Amino acid sequence: MRGERLLVVTAMLAALVAGGGTVLMAKDNSAPVMGKASVPVGLIKPSTPVTAVDGATFTGSQACQDCHANEYKEWAASGHANMLRPFSPGIVKGNFSGIEIAYEGVEVEDADKNKIKINPKVRAETKDGKYFVTLIDADSSANTQSYEVVEVLGSLWEQQYYVKVGDKVFPSPVRWVENDKQWRKAAFAPFWWVADGTPDGRPKKPEEMPAKQTVDYQCNGCHTTAFNAKKDDQGKYSFSRVEGGIGCEQCHGPGSKHIEAQGQGGILNPRKMGTWQQEQLCGQCHIRVTSKQDKDFAFPIGFKSGQIDLQDKVEFWTYSTKPANFWGNEDSKKNRQQYHDTMRSGHMAAGVTCSTCHLDHATKHLTSSLKLPREQQCIGCHTAQKAMFEGSVHAQNGVVCVDCHMSKMANRAGATQKTPKDPWDVSAHTMRVVTPEEADVFKMRSSCDKCHKDADRTAKGAKLMEARQEVLKKVQDAQKVAPGDKGAVSAVSKVNLDLVLMDGSLGAHNPQKAL
Repeated sequence: MRGERLLVVTAMLAALVAGGGTVLMAKDNSAPVMGKASVPVGLIKPSTPVTAVDGATFTGSQACQDCHANEYKEWAASGHANMLRPFSPGIVKGNFSGIEIAYEGVEVEDADKNKIKINPKVRAETKDGKYFVTLIDADSSANTQSYEVVEVLGSLWEQQYYVKVGDKVFPSPVRWVENDKQWRKAAFAPFWWVADGTPDGRPKKPEEMPAKQTVDYQCNGCHTTAFNAKKDDQGKYSFSRVEGGIGCEQCHGPGSKHIEAQGQGGILNPRKMGTWQQEQLCGQCHIRVTSKQDKDFAFPIGFKSGQIDLQDKVEFWTYSTKPANFWGNEDSKKNRQQYHDTMRSGHMAAGVTCSTCHLDHATKHLTSSLKLPREQQCIGCHTAQKAMFEGSVHAQNGVVCVDCHMSKMANRAGATQKTPKDPWDVSAHTMRVVTPEEADVFKMRSSCDKCHKDADRTAKGAKLMEARQEVLKKVQDAQKVAPGDKGAVSAVSKVNLDLVLMDGSLGAHNPQKAL
């Protein structure tokens, strides 16, 4: 039995050499606990009934506060709770002191639908305690349009400002990058202007604004709780929501029955849900999709907590359909696409969900809501990998698991005057190392790019692959030795062989120790 297992693992390792990947050992689908032995699991946790909330209605997060004071306090400080809020001067991080933001090369259409590049300006300003985004027409002030900020999106990474245009709300063209404390260099969307033959074009008039670019069509399905889009007999939509941001009931389900039962049932606990229920609960928003119900919506319509039919409600974006959002190997290139990555990861195949690593309510350990500091997050489960990695060159230089397995491969914030190019600031969630060789094939970033550049990256990548080939050969040679042979592998060597196989990296974690 042991020999058969080793042969299977060896075959897997051989395949990894060709693909450059790394095996992830499946572990217990619970929070990593330091100092405790991990228990491998090989089954996806099945779905659980969600009938408890059938017929229930939404009450709003405020109704949860009295009975769940600690959870409410933690949630209230999280990025989810503060995702979308009514405008208040105290929550605005952007500079609205009258500063003018000049954009270059914004591609818009003229009256004949020709693509024209313009260089418009926008002013962020305050008037009588209110905040405004003003689109300037330098050659005709009569065409200047000023819109009041009514909602604020984001609190951690960037802030976007929603403005009122007539009876509709649109995402403004300005976005604030919190890390740089500056405005983005590029306009958020080009639909604010038309080309009129002048260098800066002309801001659209309110009646010219495209109705299907409103926040209800493009944003609110993921940024609000209990969002609903209802179409009437004439095909016109009306929209509703219970609250801005991700409230308690977006994950736990509508709470009216829970309140009526005085806390004894009538609610959903995501921790007790099955693997796919948990993953799709998070995936409904951490995703890039088009609704199958109506292709004008950029999020799933009608998906509810506990369901596992997300794939039936949406068309997933891919490299083929949206190449700006993905690398050629389908790894994510943009933010809010974690579900795309996790579906292809070893973690997901083993039943490890978002909640295994991330806190459900609070913001802790920087802004990633991790249950443990980043240097401890993986080693409670991946004990064999931890043992192999110790003493390696990378370990001696302070590199930890997530630096390579969750390297910054995608982009969230835009370029600013301080950061001339869009930064790589989003961690990959495939948990897979992209080698320099693979990166060259797909013309993408590699997991090594943060520390190794150009010729150094190529040389280090080639050296690592050579070492892995040598480790594979030694493993194969050791397995060919029959127990009765004079050159039989010693008991100590068998233990060492098992360690290399259980590590699964084929020496990538520590080539010297593996050899």
